[in-house]
Amino acid sequence: MSGQIADGKINEVRERVDIVELVSQYVSLKRSGANHMGLCPFHAEKSPSFSVHAGRQFFHCFGCGVGGDVFSFLMKIEGLAFPDAIRRLAERVGVELEERQLSPEEERRQQQRERLFRVNEIAADYFHQLLMEQPQGEPGRQYLKQRGYGRKAANEFQLGYAADSWEGLTRHLQQQNVAAEDARTLGLIRPGKQERGDYDLFRGRLLFPISDLSGRVVAFGGRVLDDSKPKYINSPESPIYHKGQVLFGLYQARQAMRQAGEVILVEGYFDQLALCRAGFPQVVATCGTALTSDHARLLKRYVQKVLLLFDQDAAGKQATFKAMAALQDEGLPAAVIELPSGEDPDSFVQKQGAEAFGQCLAQARPAMDLFMEESLAAAGSDVAERVRAAETILERLSGLPSELEQDLYLKALAERSGIDLQLLKQKLAEVARRTSRPREAPAPPAVEYPAPAEYPPVGDSYSEPPLPPAVESPPDQPQWLRGEEMVLCLLLREPEARQLLMDEGAAEYFRSPAALALAERLLALLGDTPADQLAPLIAKLDPEELPPVKALLQIDPALLSGGVREILAGCRQSLARNSRKQRREELLKQIRAAEQAGDVARAKELMDEFTKQK
Repeated sequence: MSGQIADGKINEVRERVDIVELVSQYVSLKRSGANHMGLCPFHAEKSPSFSVHAGRQFFHCFGCGVGGDVFSFLMKIEGLAFPDAIRRLAERVGVELEERQLSPEEERRQQQRERLFRVNEIAADYFHQLLMEQPQGEPGRQYLKQRGYGRKAANEFQLGYAADSWEGLTRHLQQQNVAAEDARTLGLIRPGKQERGDYDLFRGRLLFPISDLSGRVVAFGGRVLDDSKPKYINSPESPIYHKGQVLFGLYQARQAMRQAGEVILVEGYFDQLALCRAGFPQVVATCGTALTSDHARLLKRYVQKVLLLFDQDAAGKQATFKAMAALQDEGLPAAVIELPSGEDPDSFVQKQGAEAFGQCLAQARPAMDLFMEESLAAAGSDVAERVRAAETILERLSGLPSELEQDLYLKALAERSGIDLQLLKQKLAEVARRTSRPREAPAPPAVEYPAPAEYPPVGDSYSEPPLPPAVESPPDQPQWLRGEEMVLCLLLREPEARQLLMDEGAAEYFRSPAALALAERLLALLGDTPADQLAPLIAKLDPEELPPVKALLQIDPALLSGGVREILAGCRQSLARNSRKQRREELLKQIRAAEQAGDVARAKELMDEFTKQK
């Protein structure tokens, strides 16, 4: 596609798609009055709280708070960007899309991205054919054979081999009429010194193509076949590759992850391949970088729990605890799979087998428990060091959403550290006060859903990244959460924010259906248009959409100072914490009601769900 999708076509697709039919492909639904109910596909639950309203073409989960229209559902369940969801559904209902003409800058960026994807596809095919068919690929074939891998694994992940030649890929790309500048942008080739010409980045290495959620190759990881250094080199970042937003194997593993409700996160490409081969397809690997908040948010689309399996050495444990923090900030519980010293997933599975690994998987420990144990062990018997360790642990405990979980860890910390439990509770309260933020008003519910009184205002407890200061909403602006308001302001002012939400999905940033609907409308309408050229496009908004947009434009731009990604991250974390806190408070009400009614079994079931709310 060469342009932006016309507004009328978006509405036509939305109106033609039967949301009950769409959702039924993923969720078993039963009619309940005017709605259809089922188990939410986005969080683990035993009692149906996921509602689909056929008349309003809207879904909502009373458990985790997620909701939206047909586009929102498909984006979240399949991990699609907004334009891709529109095109998928348009094809489904037979709507031929008409797209508006892009601006020259939009056209340039889109054409560049398509060229870069094509170059990576050519390179991936070249490396793969070299490995599978050509004599030069024999070292790569022998290496895979030594490690127990054959053609099946090589084909499934499109593994390749880069011959130990300075210009093999360079010459091939020239023969395919690929512009050298595009290949340099991707880092596949590099300019030689003293006018010696371009040369290949990957030489004498086994190649692992790294794909995005659509299966398109965005980068490569290359491993040497001996003990030389560096063992791995990876493609540099490019317009189509940001290593903090991509996970190796996610494209292949996403369905298995959704079915399992959890994912195994490893560090190495071969670790990922080994577990897949052993019958654990719900596994992904980081691409030579620490787990980021973007990674955590990406995983949250598919799973309710992350199992960390990093190296057992000091560096591996440090990476484990950094990952734990990133996951905790996104509301994803983390556990740690522990293997015997000196073993990695690949070596362990080869020696001990899949059954033994399954036992390790079943015995995974909560990451916080390991963090506490390691922090106190590192402090030793020195009093000052143990105090500092306890303070560090309290800082991390303050971010846990469950008060019951905090209480259990506080008791464990008191027992292990020798510090009085009441003193630890007092210190934890002080930490919570330091990091707490003003309470936010809840999002207004849609028609036929619970009244606002059932969802009391909730405060946040995160400290970074911060949201801009609160602003007083004009009287004609809907009472959205402050985080939602800030995201809408960014969409009206920053083309970068629109591009990010188009790529990631607007549903990740909104709880209010009205706010989400307006955001999707703005994304479809504004595209990459600069803020000072929006007036003609905003004039095309429907009459009921104009007042809130005008109110948003009146907010002081100074409140949006800082990086777009940082502001969006702060807004997203705020909304996620708000939703989780609302669910916990609702569960507490239900637990008390069940106890008062003498329904012990129901109270226990609700308590189990409460303790799982991270």
